Amino acid sequence: MKPIHIKQIHSANYSFSIEERVRPGFTVPYHFHNEYELTAILKGSGSRFIGNNISDFTDRDMVLVGKNLPHHWHNNEEDHGRGVEDAVKSIVLKFDSEFNGVRLFDLPENYEIQQLLERASGGLSIKGATFDKLVSLMQQLLQASGPDRISLLLKILHEIAVSENVETLSTEGKLAVSYEFENHRMNRVYDYIMSNYLDDISLTEVASVACMNEAAFCKYFKKRYNKTFIQVVSELRISYACRELIKEDSNITDICYRSGFKTFSNFTKSFKKITGTSPREYKLKVSKQK
Repeated sequence: MKPIHIKQIHSANYSFSIEERVRPGFTVPYHFHNEYELTAILKGSGSRFIGNNISDFTDRDMVLVGKNLPHHWHNNEEDHGRGVEDAVKSIVLKFDSEFNGVRLFDLPENYEIQQLLERASGGLSIKGATFDKLVSLMQQLLQASGPDRISLLLKILHEIAVSENVETLSTEGKLAVSYEFENHRMNRVYDYIMSNYLDDISLTEVASVACMNEAAFCKYFKKRYNKTFIQVVSELRISYACRELIKEDSNITDICYRSGFKTFSNFTKSFKKITGTSPREYKLKVSKQK
């Protein structure tokens, strides 16, 4: 399926929306909308797709998504079906560039915020001390009313604008109408990858899903995501392996094959290339931190 356009409808009493979500998992499909969106993950893990960027996320993840930039969070399967206490927790702030016809961000005093929103066209990852400061402000905003809501929104955006803990995620930018077919194609590929990355995933089959031959698909995928298809599959598999290694009764050899690798040597080689350490060293390091 292609990314779905979602139209946000705000309450007549508010010019933008913010909500805290506590759910078993992410249920919103791959989509885009006219609003900017700031999402803070307080609890949960999985993979996120922002434009042409595919990355893992865990607790303390935050992304500012620009207007019309396709995005989706896919939480780990083990998060589904849990009770509220162990559910995915997030705070989601959505706002437009106009507030009932008022272009607040065009004021000279908000120049830094103007520049920030331009940078957000590729999605921005926010980390470190800035994450903590923003979560605190977002929690205040959840309870605020009246003019305090506007001042807190501006403060949140200004904190991001002047922060050094910000990284651009996607080189694709916002969705263009002429790319509608390409996004439809990549969504079929996305669905195939997420359904099969732990299995014997086939380059021939995924190329056919994209209606391409293998050579054309590899070139197209690399251009779109700045990574090869094999790299993305390996990163997803190693992410799964890391989650399994955290478990006290985990067996490294068993995890190797459950992660989709056919040989232990290939598993350890890929694991060290992506994480910088061997599976055994990773498991030992994590166990000492508990």
